[in-house]
Amino acid sequence: MNAIEQIRDDLVERFPDLLIKIDPPALATGSWDLDIFRADGLDPVNIEWRPDRGFGVTTPGPADYGTGVDEVYGSAKATFDRVVHLVETGESTVPPTLVRLADLRQSRGLSQAELAERVGVKQANISRIEGRDDLKLSTLTKVVEAMGATLSIRARFPDGTERELEF
Repeated sequence: MNAIEQIRDDLVERFPDLLIKIDPPALATGSWDLDIFRADGLDPVNIEWRPDRGFGVTTPGPADYGTGVDEVYGSAKATFDRVVHLVETGESTVPPTLVRLADLRQSRGLSQAELAERVGVKQANISRIEGRDDLKLSTLTKVVEAMGATLSIRARFPDGTERELEF
């Protein structure tokens, strides 16, 4: 039994009256989908699982299918806990918000000078980078990695297909 099948079984045990449907991937490298249909006409909860990427959770409305996930979790337990909360409260997932590079730096508790030291440039360079609308990927990668993260770029197609680009 894989991780998404275990989540399904745990949800069935916890909520025996809910309709829960699992769809295995069409291709061996594809994503698994688990749909949990909540009572009272609330939007369903969808879990998308890719073994190499983790779990995506969303509460899509009728026009939202194929637009991607709202929240991402690295473990089955965190995913299960979030879905239980969504089912019990009737709440919806929260789509990710766009953030500027300066906001990302500040959310990590870093000053421009601290980030500049990590990147190996002067503080003025970080100021210029944060003010730009167009950056080289190599520059953006260095700055993001200096904050302790990895940069990932995805192509999203109208049919709902997503592919992460490799550089």
